[in-house]
Amino acid sequence: MAASFPLYLALAFYLAGTLTVLGSLTLAAPRFQRLALAFMALGFVAHTVWIGVICTKTGHPPLTNLPESVSFIAWTILAVKLALWMRYRVDAAAFFLYPLVFLLLGLSAVVQERFTPLDPELRSNIFIAHLLLTSLGVAALLVATGFTILYQIQERAIRQKTRGALWAWIPSLKACDVVSFRSLTIGFSIYTLGILAGILWSYRTSLELRTPGIKEAGAFVAWVLFAVLLQSYLSGNYRTPRNLGIAAAAFVAIIVSLLGIEHV
Repeated sequence: MAASFPLYLALAFYLAGTLTVLGSLTLAAPRFQRLALAFMALGFVAHTVWIGVICTKTGHPPLTNLPESVSFIAWTILAVKLALWMRYRVDAAAFFLYPLVFLLLGLSAVVQERFTPLDPELRSNIFIAHLLLTSLGVAALLVATGFTILYQIQERAIRQKTRGALWAWIPSLKACDVVSFRSLTIGFSIYTLGILAGILWSYRTSLELRTPGIKEAGAFVAWVLFAVLLQSYLSGNYRTPRNLGIAAAAFVAIIVSLLGIEHV
């Protein structure tokens, strides 16, 4: 119970932050955005403590099962969000990223799985690199997806000369474009390295490639979809509604991949 307290405390703050930021959609008051940010920052502190508890109890990074992985991804997403807020004062991303962080950490609380030391056979730098790189890549790609959506919403509002509920919070098209492209480029590169490290580790431990499961299939589909999305950016065709469908499909593929994670 003592080890779980920081988790539930973080969830409570994340829930408060999510509800507050969603409430600001109708009230349109900056103070609600600031209050939501304060709640999420407090949750981030508790979340960090919980991750530290996991690392202390198991002696390895929090990446070896479903609760650990989604918790670390949620932590990374919020860390990126806080950094982006300090750099660009981006408020609109909170409407997508705060609920996502809350749901991912909630999944950690719902899935009851013991945190145990890593199997000695799996103590490999390549294996840890695979877990770390894929988790960081997923977090960056999810941030890129959120800003791709913001870009499309803002551009559509400008083109149709209408103002939706998010108009006051969305930054300039240039800011959305820069953040989404950089997150996509960096996230895709890191994710690719993580997948390659996983393939190498699988081959070194069994001298053959393992039969793909749900996790591997979802990861591959997500990788292909994000590659298509990145290509559309590089070719200058990212200003199309098709990218929203691609980003949504890639998001679903990543969730399927995460749900396929088993304890290693």
